Amino acid sequence: MTDPKHLPRLYGEKEIGKILKRATELQHEEPSAPSADRMTLQELQDIALEAGINPALVRRAAQEIDTGAIEMSTWEKVVGDELLLVREITLPGEVRAEGFERVVEVIQRETREHGQPSLLGRTMTWRAENPNKTRTIQITVHSRDGETSLRLEENLSQFAGALFGGVIGGFGGGVGLGVGLGVGLEVLGSALFATLFPMGVVGLSYIGARQIYRAVTKGRRRAMERLFEHVLAEVQACLVEKELPSGDRPPELTAG
Repeated sequence: MTDPKHLPRLYGEKEIGKILKRATELQHEEPSAPSADRMTLQELQDIALEAGINPALVRRAAQEIDTGAIEMSTWEKVVGDELLLVREITLPGEVRAEGFERVVEVIQRETREHGQPSLLGRTMTWRAENPNKTRTIQITVHSRDGETSLRLEENLSQFAGALFGGVIGGFGGGVGLGVGLGVGLEVLGSALFATLFPMGVVGLSYIGARQIYRAVTKGRRRAMERLFEHVLAEVQACLVEKELPSGDRPPELTAG
């Protein structure tokens, strides 16, 4: 049986925070220590791996910072989540001519939507929206100058407007005012109840709408992640290295 005295000590969450904070302070106090003010993405991933954090999540967080996805706008703070979901990446290599058609096939298979693809030069754009326009998806593959960029975005602004307008205006305003005025004034004869009850119902409706929106956005984000991985895999399969112009190619070696 292992002696409890020889077991490694386990640190709690607060202790971990204090240790890391103190270690950072000591790092800055060391005159010969390398600066930790800047780190590459690979260094961050290595640290995350040692801390038991999935490096893929670090890459995703870095991408969200680069695209500004973490900084929420005023309306996004109101609804409780992002209004525009974005995933993008840039890869070395260019998509071969027939590759764009294959990418469109993968998109339509995975989304089960018959969107409108268009090809302008070396840029392919695929766009789809449902009949009530509460869901709009756009996928762009741009391949040029030895690089290919893939971008997926889903605009949820119309969905948010319909959701909050329906829940707050329809339920909150309709039920709140109907019951508040009907019961408060006609039955109870209380102007206070007629005023406070609608306000309370509208407030609860707003909270409920936020919860619904966050749940839906979470599901859409997961669906986008799966779609992104499938499209990315097809784009990578269609990539070819950019060929050098004839004048820039190295001379061929001849035997003898």
